Amino acid sequence: MAQPMSATARPAGPSEPPLTPLTGMPKRVFREIVMLVIGGIAVFLFQLTIDVSLPEATTTSVTYLLPLLIFIVSLCAWASVKFLAPYADPLFVPIAAFLTGIGIVYIRRIDRTALTDEPLPVDAGVFAGQGGRQLMYYMAGVVLLTVLLAVVRNHRVLRGYAYILLFAGIFLAAIPGFLPASISSSGGSKNWIRFGSFSVQPSEFAKLMLLIFFAVYLVRKRDMLSVAGKKILGLQLPRMKDLGPIVIVWAASLVILVMERDLGTSLLLFSIFLSMLYMATRRASWIIIGLTMFVGGCIAIYPFFSHLQVRVAIWLDPWNPEYVYSDGSTPSSWQLVQGLVALNSGGLIGNGPGAGNPNMIPASESDFILAAIGEEVGLLGLVGILLLYAVLVQRGFKTGLMSRDLFGSLMAGGLAFLVAFQLFVVFGGVTGLIPMTGQTTMFLAAGGSSLVGSWLLIGLFVRVSDDARKPWQASFGLQKTEAPPEFLAEQAAKRAAEQAELAAVMDSGPIPGGDQPTELIIPGHLPGGPGNGTMEENVVSPPGPVSGPPGPVSGPPGPFSAPPTSPPPAGPGPGGTTQSPDPNARGPQYPPQTPPPPPGSAYGSPPPGPPGNATRPAPQTPPPPPSSAFDYRPQPPETKEGGE
Repeated sequence: MAQPMSATARPAGPSEPPLTPLTGMPKRVFREIVMLVIGGIAVFLFQLTIDVSLPEATTTSVTYLLPLLIFIVSLCAWASVKFLAPYADPLFVPIAAFLTGIGIVYIRRIDRTALTDEPLPVDAGVFAGQGGRQLMYYMAGVVLLTVLLAVVRNHRVLRGYAYILLFAGIFLAAIPGFLPASISSSGGSKNWIRFGSFSVQPSEFAKLMLLIFFAVYLVRKRDMLSVAGKKILGLQLPRMKDLGPIVIVWAASLVILVMERDLGTSLLLFSIFLSMLYMATRRASWIIIGLTMFVGGCIAIYPFFSHLQVRVAIWLDPWNPEYVYSDGSTPSSWQLVQGLVALNSGGLIGNGPGAGNPNMIPASESDFILAAIGEEVGLLGLVGILLLYAVLVQRGFKTGLMSRDLFGSLMAGGLAFLVAFQLFVVFGGVTGLIPMTGQTTMFLAAGGSSLVGSWLLIGLFVRVSDDARKPWQASFGLQKTEAPPEFLAEQAAKRAAEQAELAAVMDSGPIPGGDQPTELIIPGHLPGGPGNGTMEENVVSPPGPVSGPPGPVSGPPGPFSAPPTSPPPAGPGPGGTTQSPDPNARGPQYPPQTPPPPPGSAYGSPPPGPPGNATRPAPQTPPPPPSSAFDYRPQPPETKEGGE
């Protein structure tokens, strides 16, 4: 099955160094183990500090058992990645495992001081409360990560399921909007599905499915979307007929915003497609057009949706008493205000783990977990957490650059942008930079859908990274990839060496010995030998006896005998002298393969007559025709029939 050229061809300038050598990138197994151990120790110290700082000020078996279980699950995730994707980037799993461990420990800490009738007891088991459920979700995420890596052995296989993922993603993203608010509403948005104690947020999985479809679509339509249209104010715009894809995604995001009142999901999906469109075409006009369309659509529907109006009003003036002390019929700014107060209380170095009041922030274990952690670890701790996310995003973009096919590049780049943009949306909402959107912090926030979806995202990262970093080898079909520059240079050097060797052979002149197909080599002791020129062989001459000059002359037995391979022995020459082979004769010598001819043959002297007979008898054979190759005597002119 042939692959489009745009899916395999990625121009690389001569100054660009190859990112992946032919032997593959180093696996860094020891460094990964060291990072996992350091992360496990940090999680244990965080748990120990919290238990000592809480009002009970005591440690229990959970203080040691919970970090140990987190480390064992992280080690299982690392082992599955090393077994199924040994060349994957060594930073993905350690960073995700450390952030997940910090989240589990802190969620359990919030359960210990919850403003409810029954806070979590000190001696509760490791699987008790929201922290225990988060640990179970972590185990489920690692299991699904292993299943994903075992089933999808190459990320290009996902291209064959593009439209299945499209319809499944649309269904999961839109289904909460058609359900009653009693089982789908949460904080004013309809983005959940609840069945008793079980709940799931389908948009966490829908965004991964739609992201894969976006990558497949842009690979196939990249050339069409890159065609330039009119130029307005120095900006190269696309053709009008190529605006269809962005219009469809824009309309779908507005439908989600209208039906589910979920600004975060609609903004996230549209931004992912817009960023991947820019990665595929490298045209800034798509970004300007996309942002203009989305902002214009939000402004157009703003007067008709009270929920969106209240969100914007809270963002513009969160300290307004009307919003802070709401009666419950409208969204309140109490959550945002308490988050800002907590961040201000934490200051630069924080109040210390376990010494803050995260229970004063509504939904501190999910939407506002960054504000709750920031109160206890301060600005420096939050900067450290954000740097870990930044490293994760940087390695994701580097994986996209190292990928050997456009589909892998777009998918890895889209996943990295998803992590970065979702973190920006969450952190911007917590700090009041943008309106609150209801999105959760990956790996840290409570919620099974968020945590499992985040580890599936790590699985996609790992699969693309393993293909990009492993040793390169030629393949075919859907596995066809662009050859690394050093491999192409090596092949070109081999071809150049072969051509140079062939040219040297061709320029060395004729092979010594006269190995020419149309030239007959005459020994030096025969007329026509060296010094007398060569004679052209007549391959159509009929076979027959060849006459020679009188006298005992040694030579080949006939014009059609096979050439011998050894020099001729010395024989009697004219006048009874011994004639040796001519050392200056060109080419191999032709000794007779049979005993010397008897007297009277074509090459010998006439037979001796009886005693006293002085006359020489006439030759027994007629002379050969003029066309003989060995007849060097002049022949009378030939007369043709008809008197010509």
